[in-house]
Amino acid sequence: MSYDKNKLTILIPTKNEGEGIEGVIKSVKPYAKEIIIVDGYSNDGTAEIGKRRGCRFFLDHGLGKGDGVRLGLAKAKGEIVIIFDGDGSAEIKDIPNLVEPILEDKADLVIGSRRTGGTFDTNPVLTGIVRTAGADLLAALVNHRFGTKLTDVLYSFRAIRKSIVPKLDLRANDFTIEQEMIIKALKKNFRVLEIPSREKARQWGSSKLKTITGLKMLFHLLRECFL
Repeated sequence: MSYDKNKLTILIPTKNEGEGIEGVIKSVKPYAKEIIIVDGYSNDGTAEIGKRRGCRFFLDHGLGKGDGVRLGLAKAKGEIVIIFDGDGSAEIKDIPNLVEPILEDKADLVIGSRRTGGTFDTNPVLTGIVRTAGADLLAALVNHRFGTKLTDVLYSFRAIRKSIVPKLDLRANDFTIEQEMIIKALKKNFRVLEIPSREKARQWGSSKLKTITGLKMLFHLLRECFL
């Protein structure tokens, strides 16, 4: 099935991405009929830029990224929702490849894989090594539990069939929303695929992902997979 932007929503969760969000919006606009920004109470003009660029705009409940993603998924009108972080690190040109398996009814959730498609942001080097090792561990645990061959369960760049979202009962308010989505989709026997996709280094601002969040991800994954 050919690419049809009228079936797509691009969801951009933001928190203080004012330095580059206008360029991100301009770049993704050709790929979807609807663009939604869900903002975590930015204080740098992110909200004003999103509204000025004609996006549907919502404020989350101040609970974290997962809260914003859940709100955006609920508000989306498209048959397929693409989650695209506001830091501009995802490869925009990969969007058609991301949605193709869903349009062709070969998948319900498609994840971009940095492991097969490119690099993690490895600057500084030590942080990159820790991130990569942690991501590999989490992917290995998911594969052990479900018999899958996923290589990257943490990359937020993904596309999901809107109709399956209510069945997942997503509850995470933080970054663990990304692995929760995959685990619950697998538990419900939905089809989860990967495509190669490169993550570019963040061009502005700073990452909101901290070491303590990584530990929470591990605990959350163990609980969801094995309890």
